Amino acid sequence: MKLFKLLFLLGFIFVFQSAAFCAETTFTVISDTNIKRDSKDNSMTPSIQKLLYAKDDINKSGSKFVIFLGNNVSKADRYDIVMFGKIINKIKRPVYATVGNRDIQRVKDLDKKEYYKVLNKYSKNRISKLPCTKKLDGFLFIFLDGVNETVPMPKGYFKDKELIWLENTLEKNKNQNVILIQHFPAFVGKKENDTLYNPEPYTRLLSKYKNIKAVISGHINKDFEGEDENGIRHISVPSLASAGEYKVVNIKTIDGALGGASGEEILIKTKTISVE
Repeated sequence: MKLFKLLFLLGFIFVFQSAAFCAETTFTVISDTNIKRDSKDNSMTPSIQKLLYAKDDINKSGSKFVIFLGNNVSKADRYDIVMFGKIINKIKRPVYATVGNRDIQRVKDLDKKEYYKVLNKYSKNRISKLPCTKKLDGFLFIFLDGVNETVPMPKGYFKDKELIWLENTLEKNKNQNVILIQHFPAFVGKKENDTLYNPEPYTRLLSKYKNIKAVISGHINKDFEGEDENGIRHISVPSLASAGEYKVVNIKTIDGALGGASGEEILIKTKTISVE
């Protein structure tokens, strides 16, 4: 009888612990690698060296996947994109690479479609167009665009078409915990937002959905984290090229609730890693 009670108690503890943490993931986020090769003698440049260091770290880490936030190359250049692709192809984790304002330029015949055509030829990057969604380890990652491919712009801009797509996507996934991934930040603390053109329609849309748990971005080359008035966690990843740093993010849900709309608690922990 005592043995039966002991087995029952152990089974109950196991079930409780399984329910308490219903989803968890750990991943690496890298921004602004700004890859630039030496066109004269093809020697190792600092930007390439730092990405190689990060690649080695990731392959020894517990990260499930890797996200690149854009400005992967220093300017819209096919050879630099090829170099970036060949390096990330050696990462032994799934890779999701977005675009930044430096990566593309239509006048150089490098729009987003051509960018991904070149990059994905030399890597196993799992994104071929933006915006898009990926269901990863129980969380819905929404990869946004906001980058002008006609002329490189210092700020982001979400077109009406993309905002409509985002709203439709959020409406269809109200029971999912959502993580937004984008190059340009939407929130930089108490200072006036200076990273988006006409940010109000975008930020107003985000305020309608309680299941958006985090927005992860780059571009400003600063290590910043803060929470906006709607309780959304904003994580800005520093530049690998200039700061020699990237972030590892751990996200887990608590209490076994089915989705963000049910009010479950989300724990987000980050760690800044230096390659220098």
